[in-house]
Amino acid sequence: MKSFLSVAVIAIVCLQFGIVGSMTSCTKTDTVHDTVIKIQTDTIIKNHTDTLQEKDTLLTVAILTANSWKLQFARSLWGNVIVNYERGGSSNTQSFDNEYMTFNANGTGTYTDNVGTQTSFTWNFTDATNKKLIWVWNLPTPVTITWEDIVYDDAAIRYTESYTNAGNNYVGSEMRIPR
Repeated sequence: MKSFLSVAVIAIVCLQFGIVGSMTSCTKTDTVHDTVIKIQTDTIIKNHTDTLQEKDTLLTVAILTANSWKLQFARSLWGNVIVNYERGGSSNTQSFDNEYMTFNANGTGTYTDNVGTQTSFTWNFTDATNKKLIWVWNLPTPVTITWEDIVYDDAAIRYTESYTNAGNNYVGSEMRIPR
């Protein structure tokens, strides 16, 4: 019996190995494909440089004496008083609607104030660039007035004006146009 048992055990072991050997294992594999979408936006900035350069016209004696010149605007401080004027404006602090200046080629001129009173003055450019003009207003006590940083463009004269009169300092930015 011992041999039968031994044979039976050997047969069972062989049978098990034979069954296990003929059995295959199955593994299911799922392949997952991830799709990545990358959105890229390129921004192109183009700097454009014009080669056309506008140059201001030099204010000459001929231009200055060709017309009488009326104020288009004035922004200034006279003493402690702020003066704002714009031709046709509704919030002017002072009127210059009838004021104008006439320059003569011989270095003289006439200033006409807002009520029509005329006084004389003398004037000259300080150098060949014509960016600075000094005029002396012939009042009972003469007043020396300086126009600096003069620019003539679009038929208008723009400048910074400064002077002292009756103890009050005046500084302003003004523009005059032909009368």
